[in-house]
Amino acid sequence: MADVYIVYAKENSETALKVRDLLSESWSVWLDDLIVGDFSYAIKENIKEAKCVVALYSSFSDKPTITGELSLAVKYQKKIIPLILDDSDPPYPYGHFSSIDFHSWQGEADHPGFRLLQKKIGVIAPPLGKPARLAKITSNPLTLPTVFMSVSSHETQFDPVGAIEALRIHETPSILVSAYDLVKSASRNEMITEIGAYREKGGFVLIDSGNYEAHRLKDDKWKPAHLKRALIDTPHDWAFCFDNMKPSDKFDVAVRQVVKAVERDAKHTSAQVLPIIHVKQTSKGLERLPRIVRAISEHLQPPVIAIPERELGAGLAQRALTVRYIRDELDKLPYYQPIHLLGTGNPWSIALLAAAGADTFDGLEWCRFAVDPELERLHHFQHFDFFKTKRIRSEFMDRVMANDSIGYAGKVAFHNLEYYAEFGRIMRGMYSKGHEEAFAMGVTGMKSAELRTLFPGIFL
Repeated sequence: MADVYIVYAKENSETALKVRDLLSESWSVWLDDLIVGDFSYAIKENIKEAKCVVALYSSFSDKPTITGELSLAVKYQKKIIPLILDDSDPPYPYGHFSSIDFHSWQGEADHPGFRLLQKKIGVIAPPLGKPARLAKITSNPLTLPTVFMSVSSHETQFDPVGAIEALRIHETPSILVSAYDLVKSASRNEMITEIGAYREKGGFVLIDSGNYEAHRLKDDKWKPAHLKRALIDTPHDWAFCFDNMKPSDKFDVAVRQVVKAVERDAKHTSAQVLPIIHVKQTSKGLERLPRIVRAISEHLQPPVIAIPERELGAGLAQRALTVRYIRDELDKLPYYQPIHLLGTGNPWSIALLAAAGADTFDGLEWCRFAVDPELERLHHFQHFDFFKTKRIRSEFMDRVMANDSIGYAGKVAFHNLEYYAEFGRIMRGMYSKGHEEAFAMGVTGMKSAELRTLFPGIFL
């Protein structure tokens, strides 16, 4: 007995096969290309035994073969989930079912329509296993896991304009920019111009809420209206909501606070607004966090859900375990929900927290420290001289080191950016093969037994 039976016209067979292949990762799916023997008997019996029916509605769906299968689904009281492929009228008289807009679907596993389909099927038939980890977010040019290079005016070696210029020259694929600087900085106009130039070269821009800088600078006048101004004035691809730094102790209220924040800020941009979740730093707060993250995902189904790394626990072992608990809770969903960790740029932390289940990160380490590329460790910015001849070899860095017009700080920054680019490529390559533990071993220099002792529950 299949969980899902797919009804489709032969003209939509390519789409039906894509739906079947993706759904088959979590459910048993029956398609009529499996028929052996009597065609009509096989269709009748498989509709009768299926738990639900997914029907592809298009201009070809008014054929008797389609309406006949739908009539059988109604006869056997099956839940019917139509996928609307074009603007034609649904086949009569089967237009009254709750449907999903599939106009723009091209086979993406993380498409909002497909995730809604997974959610609807999950209500009827529990998934056979946990959802597969995404290798990319296809609605945007982001491969996973990935690290956003952050830009901030707070305690870095570059002013925001210089930082964005460096990231543009390096062609770093994704960056995070603080709304605080986009509003408060005296050079905000120059920042916005640089961001526009960066995006013209294919760069991906995520605007942060600005609460990090406001908190560090003790600016209690920083409000959602300031983020609104940044969203209206600045070209961007994603934005974090203006996060509630003092969440409620009540589960339902805490969830509503985040959902309302996303809905409020989404009014000011056509880009995707992403939730940030905070919890009280108590044992009860951390215990509640996984369920809150799952509830937010069920309400919003966002591309990523963000949590500050510093709020996951006291040490890296506890933080990794908290991420694992969050991932285990999210794996109960019928779709894969990526997690973003705010303020995570240390290579060792990224390796361990990605293995625990996190997917995207952002950090200022590239413009605060100098990376030792052989030991994968961060050092004082002025210690770059120890590492400038180590391992990283690229035509880009050869040009940088030979260019006398690029000062010391610029050489350090480009060295770091080249390191993180290589780090990301290796991480994604190893994760695509399921080698998360091997990657962590390579980054930290530790053996498997050591990692499993220090980080119990992470490497399974």
